[in-house]
Amino acid sequence: MAADTGTGLGQQWWRRPAAVPLAAGALTLVVVLIAAGRRQLWRDEFATLDAARMGLRELYALVQQKDLVLLPYYLGMHLWVRLFGDSEVALRLPSIIAVAIAAALTALQGRMLYGPRVGLLAGVLFGLLPVVTRYGQEARPYGLVIAAVAAAGLFVVWATQRHSRAAWIYYALMLVLVGWLHLIALVVLPAHGLLVLLETRRRQSWQPVAWWMGATAAAVAVLSPLVWLAKAQSGQIAWIQPVAVGDLSEWMLELPGAIGVGGVLLGLGILGCVGGGPRVGYLAAWALGPLILLWALTPIMLLFTERYVLFVLPAWCLLAAAGVQVAAQRLSTFTVAVPVLVLLVGLSSHLALRAPVTQFEPDLRGAAAVIDQQRRAGDLVAYTGPFPWWASAGIKYYLQEKPPLAEVFQATEGQATPNYRPWCGGQAKCLDTRARIWLINTKPSSTRLTSFAGMNPEVEKALRARFVVTHVDRFTDVSVSLLTPRPKKG
Repeated sequence: MAADTGTGLGQQWWRRPAAVPLAAGALTLVVVLIAAGRRQLWRDEFATLDAARMGLRELYALVQQKDLVLLPYYLGMHLWVRLFGDSEVALRLPSIIAVAIAAALTALQGRMLYGPRVGLLAGVLFGLLPVVTRYGQEARPYGLVIAAVAAAGLFVVWATQRHSRAAWIYYALMLVLVGWLHLIALVVLPAHGLLVLLETRRRQSWQPVAWWMGATAAAVAVLSPLVWLAKAQSGQIAWIQPVAVGDLSEWMLELPGAIGVGGVLLGLGILGCVGGGPRVGYLAAWALGPLILLWALTPIMLLFTERYVLFVLPAWCLLAAAGVQVAAQRLSTFTVAVPVLVLLVGLSSHLALRAPVTQFEPDLRGAAAVIDQQRRAGDLVAYTGPFPWWASAGIKYYLQEKPPLAEVFQATEGQATPNYRPWCGGQAKCLDTRARIWLINTKPSSTRLTSFAGMNPEVEKALRARFVVTHVDRFTDVSVSLLTPRPKKG
């Protein structure tokens, strides 16, 4: 398919070199900024917040135990929080900016490969994906990974088209950034290699292969210490569940954030593969290669999960835009209708993603509001349920500037001995207090969630013997119970 060369005064603005990436980036920025602070922080974002607030020595100690591969991201967030604060929007702003940059880079790469119309449409489609909003509005590195992979793709296209040594240097640097942000994203390398081979065949010169291998080898050499050290923490991905063959089609359709949107992209992408020109092999390898490779590695290592492969979505959008170009050879109603269709099909997902509390998340903001309204000097707090540290971090965060309540314990669901705080002497002496205790229970259940649901019977018995439940508030997947000391006998 030849590059687009549309004419007419009304089309001139998007034919200007900067117009395409700026328009796509600006649209994505606006979409992702809408209600960016409405959804409360979730477990992984609290992990980012905790790491960002640490001193450098504490952060070093943390990555000795876990999250070593996230050290570059945590260091960046450490500086960011000190400059811009730790509100929901401030924490998510790096990801918001990153996905806007990713949209601009997607548009620019489309312009280089096929022309301004395909580039603009690809960037717009990317910005309208529900999953881009989902991870753009999240204080984790995945939005940055998408942008870094898109930049690496742009540089390899630039290097092969313009035969630029500077582009190969930038490409190597970008691969290092990709690895620092998420090592698994380096599975995009075979797609880059395929593009280089296609260019080698066209030019009948092995020079691009030599430059690509040199740039890749240099990047891998820089990243090798991180790879070696990260091997010891491979147990951190044990939570990933394998995807059965029969579930692959549905999994892929859901990757853009809504099954309907996935269907539109894949349908147009197939059309783009059929009539998308000689470089369609590169885009197809980028769009599907990492998915196939990570899924094939499932028997060896579980790496196949949504958030780890989001960097393939720019390629999906580029192929879909190429498919639209095949179907509509000039700017037409069909070209404009595709982004509108994607927006309408994914609208319910966009709205759900902006809800104050999303699925599987306890309403810690609501729980903190109850405590804030009714707390007294000297009150204590205790946590039980799955991930009690998460509940503790959330309550402290949403109490804003109020002094934090001293914690009695954090008890994992069913745990026989809660994790008593040092000031309790490591024993249950805290339970002899005459202070009130706010018991936060995050065991997922129905609206009939009891104060002690999921708690070890021994711990429950000790609490019931010393306290009376005088008040209970229930929110999504969390209960807030006020425990008042029983009157002393005699």
